[in-house]
Amino acid sequence: MKIAIVGAGAAGLMCACMLDLAHQVVVFDKNESVGQKLLMTGKGRCNLTNLVEVDQFLKSVPQGGDFLRSAVGKFTPQDTIAFFNELGVNTVVEANNRVFPVVGGAKGIAEALEKYAKSRGVKFMMGHTITDIEDLRKSFDAVIIATGGMSFPKTGSSGDGYEFAKRLGHKIIPPRPSLCGLQFEQPAGFQGVSVPVRATLDGNTESADMMFTKNGVSGPVIFRLVSRLMGQSVKGKSLVVDFVPDFDKVAFDPSDKPFYSFRKHLPQNIANWLVARGDKPKDIKSIRIPIEDFDPIEFATVTRGGVDINEIDSKTMESRLAPKVYFIGEVLNVDGMSGGFNLQIAFSTATACAASL
Repeated sequence: MKIAIVGAGAAGLMCACMLDLAHQVVVFDKNESVGQKLLMTGKGRCNLTNLVEVDQFLKSVPQGGDFLRSAVGKFTPQDTIAFFNELGVNTVVEANNRVFPVVGGAKGIAEALEKYAKSRGVKFMMGHTITDIEDLRKSFDAVIIATGGMSFPKTGSSGDGYEFAKRLGHKIIPPRPSLCGLQFEQPAGFQGVSVPVRATLDGNTESADMMFTKNGVSGPVIFRLVSRLMGQSVKGKSLVVDFVPDFDKVAFDPSDKPFYSFRKHLPQNIANWLVARGDKPKDIKSIRIPIEDFDPIEFATVTRGGVDINEIDSKTMESRLAPKVYFIGEVLNVDGMSGGFNLQIAFSTATACAASL
């Protein structure tokens, strides 16, 4: 069988590695080298997966968890670790069950996948942009779309897969950023300041570090809250921040000025900001911040939205509308929280697709 894979990212590379040796496989990518977005994961360290059991894994996939049960159940985080170990990539489990390669980082992972795929006879057509999905279907027995979402478009994730899917009659869930920062108006001088907080957004609460940026806030706690937010917009919502999550109650000296009360628990510039806003020290556990928007999708770690999973076979990733066309990875409307879940989604959907061919 002649098989085309469009996209040489995490999902496309894994699928190329997993397809039967009897197939003739060609990978197309507009970039000159493989794994461009993969190189950015984990700040270049490459958080491969999250070492939890399947049920716990799926709880960390706010969008599309049920759809992924079959794929993740058949190719688990443990399977991912074993696969890379077989490729000579040793791994280490760090805080919060995150799994990283011991050496080589993301570049080493991309190189290992490409090398293994080539050893199995896979051909790579780099610097080759696919514009007509129907022409590709005429030349190949099966076409696998692994083009990613719309985050970091300079790496090649510019929404091509959505256009292919539309032409085949698929519904596209409007893309929005996930695992991204939130924007609100604030004074200058906050960029890079990070504090541990407990924060609530739209009824969801998370505890982790929050980092101030030039446009608002980011960091692990914000990524988790944005990932759990089911709506398409965050405009008009408020982020409620507990700046002293380790204390059930906080007693303040009534003779202290507000700045000094805040300063006992927070960096000076944050204390100044809260005073300027008119916040009272007694409210330090529930500071309300009106949110203006998400950070732009092009800077998001992951895209929420994409090909409607109701139109995809969850066991094979085959389109229910176009026979022998498959969608894997971030092009689908599935996304997980930070911590290795999204790469595992790419690996599991890719393996499910490969196993069906």
